[in-house]
Amino acid sequence: MNVSTKSEYGLRALIYLAGHSAREAVPAREIAEKWRVPIKYLEQILKTLRDGGFITAQVGVGGGYRLSRPATLITAGEVIRLLDGRIAPMGCVSSSHYEPCEFEPDCGLKTLWARARAALVGVLDQTTIADLCTSADRPQVISLKSSSKR
Repeated sequence: MNVSTKSEYGLRALIYLAGHSAREAVPAREIAEKWRVPIKYLEQILKTLRDGGFITAQVGVGGGYRLSRPATLITAGEVIRLLDGRIAPMGCVSSSHYEPCEFEPDCGLKTLWARARAALVGVLDQTTIADLCTSADRPQVISLKSSSKR
């Protein structure tokens, strides 16, 4: 899976909005400046997030964006699916954007891709925007233990 800048910036925007949820609305320009994102690109992403029901927009003086539901109820997986489409590393194991492969009937790689997809979906669908806000405050240490070969 290759996460696009669209998903990265969309997630960053949602994290920022969650961190400023006490405000009436957050202007797109403020989010763009914080994350150094071109404003026009961010506005396209925000429109998609609005159409997807993740945020609401307020126009006029004091306008901007805010989350349409609590950050604890928005998962990274559903945001990435909205902005990028499939999460699966290969189309042959995608549940929403299945693409057949000529080698599929006898391909041993399908098992690998299915396991990778399951791991990704498990993490992304269990990680909320609220979790990511907490992670931003406290960097996590990830232990990478070398696995022994069998």
